[in-house]
Amino acid sequence: MAEKKETKIEVTEENEMDLITGLLKAAEYKTEVQQPLNITRNGQTLFKFNVRPLSFDEIAQCRKKATTYMANPGGASLPLVEKEVSTADYMAWKIYTATVATDGKKFWDNSALKEGLKKAGHMVMTQNEIIKEVLTAGELEAVSDAIDNLSGGGVSVVDYAKN
Repeated sequence: MAEKKETKIEVTEENEMDLITGLLKAAEYKTEVQQPLNITRNGQTLFKFNVRPLSFDEIAQCRKKATTYMANPGGASLPLVEKEVSTADYMAWKIYTATVATDGKKFWDNSALKEGLKKAGHMVMTQNEIIKEVLTAGELEAVSDAIDNLSGGGVSVVDYAKN
């Protein structure tokens, strides 16, 4: 039976700053990295906006906003239980959260857009409803997937360890 060798990494004064710099750079990733997205239909770009990576907590919050709850069958004294998660609402909240602040104000928080949608007969009250009205189902899914990829979805730790 082959004996496993254990690799020991010793933090010294010389490499400690490199380690801290690397950790801080990793923590800043979601504020430094942006990806421009174009919404194009029939060969015409309708609008462009930038998204950033999301943290695990932000993704969990988006899921929570997209979830409806019901009374716990075990009794009223117990916490509510999830009834249903709306996939469209989940994707829309992810898009809203990942849109960089300047673009979010220009698009999803734009009161003139909200009023225009209402005048056209669309019942929109929240930003996720605006996003669902503006984007097609395929665009909603494609933008959500782009955010997942930017946030590290599908990346394996082994790939990082090799580099």
